[in-house]
Amino acid sequence: MGHLIELNDTLKLKRGAGFPAELRVGGVYDFSIAGRRLYNLKPTRVFLVEEIDGRWNVVGHAMILRQTIDAVTDRTSGQFEVSQLYPPEYSQLVNRFDAPAGKGYSSDV
Repeated sequence: MGHLIELNDTLKLKRGAGFPAELRVGGVYDFSIAGRRLYNLKPTRVFLVEEIDGRWNVVGHAMILRQTIDAVTDRTSGQFEVSQLYPPEYSQLVNRFDAPAGKGYSSDV
């Protein structure tokens, strides 16, 4: 029998499904995603990623303030604080070189 909880250092959310329409450093936001996931808690950062059409747009860092894993609904929910936002030029480089192969978002596509 394997583990049912996935360990993550990346909080990947879709706009309208947990990813805020407007981000700001210091902003606190709620999230809820499918699956059982365990994130590093504050003060350790996680990467903050907006999923756009299946691609990863790495936008900065977040601190997980709270998380709950619900075994009945198979969901992980919680709250995060934005600790850093990348400038667009840096985000493009991270998307190109550090996102999973073939998954990096480019606004040129």
